[in-house]
Amino acid sequence: MITEKYLKILSSVQKGPLQDRCRDILSQVAGNQIVLEIVFFLDPEEFNRGEETIPAECRRRFGKAMPMVTCIAQKPLGATLAAEVLYLRDDGIVEYSEDYLLIRNGKDKELITKGIRFPKAGDTGEQAKAIFSRIGEILNAEGFKVNEIVRQWNYIDEITGMKNGVQNYQLFNDARSTFYSSVEWPGGYPAATGIGCSAGGVTVAVHAVKNALKVSAPIDNPLQIPAHKYSGKVLVAGREPVRTTPKFERARLLGETVLISGTAAIKGEDSTPSMDPEAQSVTAMEVVENLVDPKNIHPSATCFTPEALRVYIKREEDAETIMRTIRKRWNRVPIHFLIADICRPELLLEIEGKGSVRRFLECCCVDASEATEAQAGGAGRIELCEDLPCGGVTPEPENIKDTLSSVAIPVNVLVRPRGGDFVYSESEILTMIRSIKMCGELGVNGVVIGALNENGDVDKRTMERLIQAADGMEITFHRAFDECRDPMEALEDIISLGCDRLLTAGHADNVNDGEETLKALEDKAAGRIIIMAGSGVRPANIARIEASSGISEFHSSSHGPEGRTSRETVYSMTHILDY
Repeated sequence: MITEKYLKILSSVQKGPLQDRCRDILSQVAGNQIVLEIVFFLDPEEFNRGEETIPAECRRRFGKAMPMVTCIAQKPLGATLAAEVLYLRDDGIVEYSEDYLLIRNGKDKELITKGIRFPKAGDTGEQAKAIFSRIGEILNAEGFKVNEIVRQWNYIDEITGMKNGVQNYQLFNDARSTFYSSVEWPGGYPAATGIGCSAGGVTVAVHAVKNALKVSAPIDNPLQIPAHKYSGKVLVAGREPVRTTPKFERARLLGETVLISGTAAIKGEDSTPSMDPEAQSVTAMEVVENLVDPKNIHPSATCFTPEALRVYIKREEDAETIMRTIRKRWNRVPIHFLIADICRPELLLEIEGKGSVRRFLECCCVDASEATEAQAGGAGRIELCEDLPCGGVTPEPENIKDTLSSVAIPVNVLVRPRGGDFVYSESEILTMIRSIKMCGELGVNGVVIGALNENGDVDKRTMERLIQAADGMEITFHRAFDECRDPMEALEDIISLGCDRLLTAGHADNVNDGEETLKALEDKAAGRIIIMAGSGVRPANIARIEASSGISEFHSSSHGPEGRTSRETVYSMTHILDY
């Protein structure tokens, strides 16, 4: 059984010493979670200092439970320092070594290395050979085969540079091919990214899973030729008599996790002819969307939820256009943007990431203990509240703090001063504004709010005041909607307010009674807002509601036999595939 993990993007916009910015990011790491890996992205001018400062700060923060820490010389955009943090979502025993760790779950085990580099070992090919030698030693020592690598990251300084007529990326590919040639690959190659960096030489990190073939399969893209089947016309000369292809799959399915390889504006094996950054961005997104179309991933898959994406941008002068284009289309996806050279000179950007084919379930929880159960079962987000019998009210600050420290997945907080109706007095509105600002100070992901007027319409003025107080936090309009006068008119009002999501039972007491309206709302929303089905969502009906409505987000307290959120109940609703 594969251990469940969760990847989160963190960043610092502080100025000043690198040490302070690193501490800022580490302060955002969930305190009670097991952290497996942190990859820091920093300005190349700070790389040498970062190689000393960042691991030292992490060692101070984590002690003996030091995650695998890697520094990459890729300038983050919109931040002074960025990081990806990989958490252990559920159970497992972690054993730490200097440059790798093991995760044991019963008889199963996984291996994660830090970024391994030997910059003084010679040119790109010689560095890669030394790195793969060390990776081979690690795999052999822990009883893994080379073909049990499922994900690999390859960062290559001056990736398109030439030395004595030989391209650095081709030298790397030749060394990788030699390393891989020691075994057969009946289940396809790892998902992988080969990308440029601006310091540090060659760096390689791998994730391996024992008996991976039982729980993992390659994902091909109908729009692209597999990279390992490229013809000689797109390969640049190397030292070997026969130029070797890049040995990776477009993506891999690992359990219900989708590992997306570096993907650019390539169809077939040819790059797009356009050198326009907006056009290349659109093509690259189309390629990714075809890759992660559920029917392309697995016959039983019904959905794909991105967890985190990286977008590598070659030229900083193209950054504004590329970022605007991608955010317009993928405005709800966690993304960070990095400056990095791409493996083909004509390509302006590359995209990689991680997601899943689990159903997306937001769990309604009353405390940190329930939130931990929800996360372990595969929930994608927590809605935290108190006093469920009255429909939920704003939780106490200490409850919010405990929950934020106990889970890595996003936490949205219900802001509601009392049970009963949703027509609020001025004093109650001011109470909600204070609660929303408190949530922002504590670092919650979003707030769950709603207000109606005495006519049963959305109270747009009150909502505007609450949204202004949220100051950029995610906004969910809650089930006050189900008591409104006209659901379709209210939907348009909520969209016009800029809310990210609407939680509804379909203008009914529960989703079983509101199923037809749920579909009508989803159709009318047409992607302008997320419709999330909630109230009465259970293992017995979630697949039916998904199929009949087309809705892809669900909300449930997911109670087990003891009347509290249960990981088993969450698992039965989120997990789709059987192995």
